[in-house]
Amino acid sequence: MIILKGIFWITFIIGLVIFIHELGHFLAAKLAGIKVEEFALGYGKKLFSKKISDTVYRVNLIPYGGYVKLLGEEKSSKDPKSFSQKGFLPKAMVLVAGVVMNFLLAVFTFYVILGFKNFEILLPRYTDFTFLGGKTEIQNKPFVSEIIEDTPAEKADFPANSLIWAVDDQDIVGTNQFTQYLQDHKGQQIKIKLMVLGTEWWQSGSWQEVYVIPNDTKEAGVLLGVRFEGSVASYYKVDYSNSKILSGFLHSLNFTGYNLNVLGELVKISFEEKSVRPVSEGVSGIVGLANTTYDLVKVGDIFDILNLLGVVNISLAIMNLLPIPALDGGYLLILVIEKITKRKVSEKYQEWGVRVGFILMIVLGILITVKDVIQFNIFGRALTFLKNLF
Repeated sequence: MIILKGIFWITFIIGLVIFIHELGHFLAAKLAGIKVEEFALGYGKKLFSKKISDTVYRVNLIPYGGYVKLLGEEKSSKDPKSFSQKGFLPKAMVLVAGVVMNFLLAVFTFYVILGFKNFEILLPRYTDFTFLGGKTEIQNKPFVSEIIEDTPAEKADFPANSLIWAVDDQDIVGTNQFTQYLQDHKGQQIKIKLMVLGTEWWQSGSWQEVYVIPNDTKEAGVLLGVRFEGSVASYYKVDYSNSKILSGFLHSLNFTGYNLNVLGELVKISFEEKSVRPVSEGVSGIVGLANTTYDLVKVGDIFDILNLLGVVNISLAIMNLLPIPALDGGYLLILVIEKITKRKVSEKYQEWGVRVGFILMIVLGILITVKDVIQFNIFGRALTFLKNLF
């Protein structure tokens, strides 16, 4: 069931993100007076179509995203309603509209999350960053790697492979704070909130609460009986309670800036190490997204899924604005060049640019996929899963 849920959510998220992106192009084209020849929901074989005015609206077999076909987009047309006959501003508006729609969907998604989360949100901490309009606190969640025998933790069935999230409804922001809390409450029952991670990839993760009484044992310094790994899971806790009205918009801007900041740090490290490894490990494709989706489904928090939807929208918006042929940013760069030089870029060069860009994207996609398969040990985990079935 977890695997099926993971497949459903990743299909839903990617499909919705692509469809919203294409809807942006469609609405902008209509607003600019450009003829939309076809607007499709999904891909593959046609299930249903209806022509309304100049546009064929089509529903396809695979409900996964969609596409828009504009008159004069691929080849020049003398029709005044064609894309090729429009000026700089209408063309630019159509090109950026998909990115704008993705950004707006992210804004809406973050408004929903923040509204239900008391206008607080957690982000993994990869680099230092200042969040606009939000009060920021760094939280380091201790990771429990082992339970010691004959201790209060073992008696309370304290799970290993878990993150200590809160104690008695008080957020834990570091190992020292947690240890001090145990010291201050020896002999008293406390409630510990944990994020328990599955020890195997198919096992469901979950939130769990453990009631335990810290106590001194014969081993000096042991109050609970858990061992921590040397590293901790570090998070930013961003509080937008002082800017609730703008919170969704501010967090979308902050997340975009934070993403670019992290990417910049990865590029910097790659240059320092003279290796593409840091960048390659920090970038994921469809396999990485599937792995993340699966992990979130295991935890079972719908708000984590919604957060992923917002993240994917922001990531797609950033990627599409890159000045690479075959992407919206590449077409936008051509428009800017034509505006500056007052000369039209040859369709021949544009076609070659799109072909080269498309090939590079396919090659890059394959490389990222192979990297993800190796990084997340997909084959090994799948083999282990099959062995456990029999």
